[in-house]
Amino acid sequence: MKNLLTIAGLALLAALLTAILAFMALELMPCSWFGSHSEGACGYGAVFAVMGAAPIVFLLLTAVLCIGYARRRGKQAQLDP
Repeated sequence: MKNLLTIAGLALLAALLTAILAFMALELMPCSWFGSHSEGACGYGAVFAVMGAAPIVFLLLTAVLCIGYARRRGKQAQLDP
C-alpha cells in the first residue's frame, strides 16, 4: 500500500511539474512558430502544441521519478542490513 501511495504521490508531482512546464511554454514560445497574429493561429497553435506534449511529458516525468525512487530505495535497502 505504501508503494502505491508513493507512486500516486510521484504522479501528482509529475502532473504539477507538467503544468508548470506547460505554462512556461505558453508564455515563452514565440507566435512566429504557429502563424500570424491576425488569424488567431498563434494562440490556437500554441495551446494545441502544449496539449499534445503534456501527456508525453507527464508520462516521462512519472517514469523518471518512479525509477529514481526505486533505485534510491534499492540502494538504501542494500545499506541497511
